Amino acid sequence: MQVAISAGEASGDRAGGQLSSELRALRPEVSLWGIGGSCMRAAGVDLLFDSTRFSAIGVTAGLALLPRLLRERRKVYAEILRRRPDVLVAIDAGAFHLGFGPWEGLCPFVRRNLPDTQVLVYFPPGSWRRQLRGTTLNLAAHRVATPFPWSETELKRLGVDATFVGHPMLDLAKPSAPPSELVNRYGIDDNHPVIGLLPGSRRQEIRDILPVLFDAAAQIHCRVPGVQFVVALAPGVRRETIEAAREEARHRWRARQRSQPKDKRPGDSLGPRTVVVPVEGRTSDLARKNRAWFERSGDLPGDGDFPLLVVEDATYDVMAVSDLLLTASGTATLEAAIMGKPMVIVYRLAHELEYRLVRSRIPAHIGMPNLLAERRICPELLQADANPEAIASEAIGLLLEPERMIRMRADLKAATASLGEPGGARRTAQMVLEMGNRA
Repeated sequence: MQVAISAGEASGDRAGGQLSSELRALRPEVSLWGIGGSCMRAAGVDLLFDSTRFSAIGVTAGLALLPRLLRERRKVYAEILRRRPDVLVAIDAGAFHLGFGPWEGLCPFVRRNLPDTQVLVYFPPGSWRRQLRGTTLNLAAHRVATPFPWSETELKRLGVDATFVGHPMLDLAKPSAPPSELVNRYGIDDNHPVIGLLPGSRRQEIRDILPVLFDAAAQIHCRVPGVQFVVALAPGVRRETIEAAREEARHRWRARQRSQPKDKRPGDSLGPRTVVVPVEGRTSDLARKNRAWFERSGDLPGDGDFPLLVVEDATYDVMAVSDLLLTASGTATLEAAIMGKPMVIVYRLAHELEYRLVRSRIPAHIGMPNLLAERRICPELLQADANPEAIASEAIGLLLEPERMIRMRADLKAATASLGEPGGARRTAQMVLEMGNRA
């Protein structure tokens, strides 16, 4: 049996790698090939090219990649016609798989030219939306495997053969070791709060969001000294890029300090530390740790040169050791929610004009935990509001009131309960093999 798997950005690559491993476990002799990234390659998929470098946010970034994407697209279509797979699995990446503008997507192309090939769409685009106005999936795919229960209902209403399989992140979002071991592995002081920085994996996220997170970290460090910062380095992002952004943040901080009168400098103390007693006298590890830290934090040095640990290709470890996350919107917010981690969610596009054009299409909530709960659990900061001062203010507010984070953890657990049971990738793999047998 030949199965072609097509995935786009890093989150699609992770889902593709997980699915490939399950297919290998169920049927070791299956032939797997397609397009994806390091996760799919590690799972034994023969890759035509690395598609994760073509991920983009917004129209401007997408247009810049378009010429190269169209060249690779022609190669993929030619290889599909040559190999004639039994099943094509298309993971998310709606523009590439379903089509955009005058260009036909991969799924309708396969259905038109290879009638014997079964097409499964895994993670249908926009599956997180509670309501759909319309879809082309009934024409583009034979079956759809969706990670959200309401998506199955909506797609069936529109005539699509859709199945809710559960979210595969329930199996993936786990650290490599217990937090007590990780703090020793990474040299973290467990007596001081830890803030994880998750700027994303796309090039424009590193360019536009990481500097803002670093500037916010500098302000947090000055106002409440002693906080430790850990940045999760996604696959494909070079450590040199992080270090250069850190050095630029240092220069910005020093320039800002020089330009401000001494009594107005952002490094000034907040004054006496305030510790809020947990609701109804309850205690928790987080509250106890924060209370002890605030009592002695006044003696810690505060300046713009905040302590930073860079952890490569271990995002779940960073989440596990962090008390609070500052994260770009996207799949990371769902992973953090599954792990019960309080977070501040940031969304930024490079150009203000582009943001104004898409603003009307942005849903009421952009973070996955808030979308799941259909209410604001975690703070969200968009575009101009996603500035260092606002991010630092939200983070400090949460650190100073640990009972807020305790409530947030409980709300995150309740929100992710709607994602079903673990084993979503295994159920999807069984669907793939059933379709392959029919082919």
